[in-house]
Amino acid sequence: MTPVAGSIQLDFSAPGVDLPGRRLFLALETGSDSGSSIISYGQGVEGSTVFLPFSASQIFSVASSPAGPVIASRSWLGTQWSAWTAAPGGLSAKFSADHCALTLSLSRQKFGLTLYAKDLSQNNGWGRLYAASDPAFRPGAGDQTIPGYPEIALGDHPSATYRTRLETPSRVRIYQLFVRLFGNANETRKPDGTLAENGVGKFDDINDAALDSIRTLGCTHIWLTGVLRQATSTDYSRIDLPPDEPDLLKGLAGSPYAIKDYFDVCPDYAEDPARRLEEFKALLARIHAHGLKAIIDLVPNHVARSYQSTVRPELSFGVHDDTSKFFDANNNFFYLRPGDPGGGPPLKLPTYENGRPVSATCKVLGGCDGLFPPERIHGRVTGDNVVSWAPAITDWYETVKLDYGIDFTDPADRRFPTAANPNAPIPDTWRKMDQIIAYWQGMGVDGFRCDMSHMIPPEFWAWAIARARDRRPDVWFMGEAYNNDSNKLPPSDPLVASMGNVMFPLLNAGFNAVYDDPSYKALKAIYDGGKWANDIDGAAACDFIYDNSLRYAENHDEVRLAGRRQWGGVGMEVGRPVSAILYGIGRGPLMIYNGQEVGEPADGAEGFGADDAKTTIFDYWSMPEFVKWVDGHKYDGALLSAGQKSLRAWYGKVLALAGEPGFRFGGFYPLNSANRNAAHFGEVEGDPVSGHWMYAFLRYDPISRQRWLVVANLHPAVDFANVHIHIPAEAVQWLDLPTAAPLTFTDRLTSSPPLSVSSSDLPTAGLVIPHIPPLSAMYFQIEP
Repeated sequence: MTPVAGSIQLDFSAPGVDLPGRRLFLALETGSDSGSSIISYGQGVEGSTVFLPFSASQIFSVASSPAGPVIASRSWLGTQWSAWTAAPGGLSAKFSADHCALTLSLSRQKFGLTLYAKDLSQNNGWGRLYAASDPAFRPGAGDQTIPGYPEIALGDHPSATYRTRLETPSRVRIYQLFVRLFGNANETRKPDGTLAENGVGKFDDINDAALDSIRTLGCTHIWLTGVLRQATSTDYSRIDLPPDEPDLLKGLAGSPYAIKDYFDVCPDYAEDPARRLEEFKALLARIHAHGLKAIIDLVPNHVARSYQSTVRPELSFGVHDDTSKFFDANNNFFYLRPGDPGGGPPLKLPTYENGRPVSATCKVLGGCDGLFPPERIHGRVTGDNVVSWAPAITDWYETVKLDYGIDFTDPADRRFPTAANPNAPIPDTWRKMDQIIAYWQGMGVDGFRCDMSHMIPPEFWAWAIARARDRRPDVWFMGEAYNNDSNKLPPSDPLVASMGNVMFPLLNAGFNAVYDDPSYKALKAIYDGGKWANDIDGAAACDFIYDNSLRYAENHDEVRLAGRRQWGGVGMEVGRPVSAILYGIGRGPLMIYNGQEVGEPADGAEGFGADDAKTTIFDYWSMPEFVKWVDGHKYDGALLSAGQKSLRAWYGKVLALAGEPGFRFGGFYPLNSANRNAAHFGEVEGDPVSGHWMYAFLRYDPISRQRWLVVANLHPAVDFANVHIHIPAEAVQWLDLPTAAPLTFTDRLTSSPPLSVSSSDLPTAGLVIPHIPPLSAMYFQIEP
């Protein structure tokens, strides 16, 4: 890259780039997040799909010809790519043998770009991507992913910084902090106890000592789970916030995902409930002072049945709805019709039947009748898409679904801007949700964890994320999404829809990361479902998704690693190999849930949460093992056992290692398939092949030249001795290792002695590891 008075010169070298049938592509990200990460495919034109590490707003095609360079360009039009135009658009090119010099005129001082070359004479016109400006890309035919790109800043001192689509100075490592429980040191823990009996965590409990400890653990972001004001049984009538009707509640504290006011925070968490927003702002300031970023929940699919904003009443949902229509683009809710299932009106909640309370909360509080007066005539669709006047007890009956201008019963009915109808008006719910995002951005929130994001049209996300990034370019969006959920909404773009997986349109809309549910489930099934470590590789759907997925071993929706009857009943130590694998396999962000680091088991019934091996999100409670780390809000872990202290220190070490360049930027190469038929690779008596309990993989970053071998023993009891890790010749070449060179393998996760082997021996004899204890992992850094 060379700056040239109002332009830059880019020099790209690749074998045969100047030959017929070869084509060079230049994709640009010019500051706005409005664009596409998925480049349309076309036989003989673009070839197979290429996934970019940013949302491109312009793309150029450059080819050599006897008459000179042929340049075409296309631009993102807000909902689709324009057609190719035979116009240079500020780009000129000059070819020579195996080289192309490009001069690009740009008015912006900061932008991202990527260059890649395809041979369209191969693969029947679908081409083979064989060179790119990102040295970490993997060449090949078919769909390909470019994982990283240079972000270029012009000016007095031009620079280029290597980035992924995560757009952060360091790898994102999230500490999920459930405010209701985190700082609560009250050990009464009475099932179905009130706030007065069981206590509650406060914003002030998240003090400097807590934040310093979280930062020292290796985290970069804190997800403040459940801070928005939700429906609750606790009475704050003194500040004009009366309790909700028991029929609308799951648990005395209430579900943090039944939001009652999107512009407010829960008064439970304030020392002075009347000043709760001021106390929340002070918490944000403390988080930022410790060099951490703050994420909060965005729950766009549904709100509490009792939703009514007191902070911004003019932006409450449903105020101007036409209740005579099931679906209308101008409505905020979907309205039930007299003929819909359930025999209404009125709406009949599944909390009270035959004169007796049914829900656990109604049994405790009393006062239920199964009716909600505002929905005696105009009932609304339940949050999980249930069209019924009588939702079931297993439904999200405490919530109502929001209308985004798409009829979820007929997803083809989209009444918002699409490629087919780009001038359609923006639905009211979109505008209100945008103002919600802007409100919290203005308060200092750095990002959003978006609940059930696959139930919202991807077109909304593209619009909203672009607007959020116009306000603040580094705002961070994480999507909770599950491809196997039948409620997922496909995109209107036929190209993206044809790919099948809901993660494609979400990442294309601008999400920094999406949930990696498949890898989590593959690991859990080794202990609870009869699967093998060899099955973990099957969780990787596509590099584009794999590289941009959040990985977790626990969160508020999943069981605790140390829970009884979960993860084989092994206990907290199972977190070591499981987390080592999840934190090491991809480039995406990582997450640790409060209590995971000290082996919180979530044993026993807490109230509405029952005895489900999950720490309750519905009740006033405290975490018995975590309280030992809180230690009177000193957060020093003085009351922890030696094993718990060791586990927490281990999490700190693995999180730190996972932030190194080889893991943040490096490629991934699985090794189980190469060792499946080899001896001494984690087989136990009776196993027909290897790879039942052992998992191994490589990571390599060509820029930093960091190379890693990760090996994990998932077995709860067997110490595997004389383990052989065969690294095939193709992998040795992928690692770009010298031939017959002596190598040192240093385990930076444990204190085991370094190992030595020649690179030429890796495919045959392999690396021999004297022993790998049960429930352990090793992070070997490979150095010539």
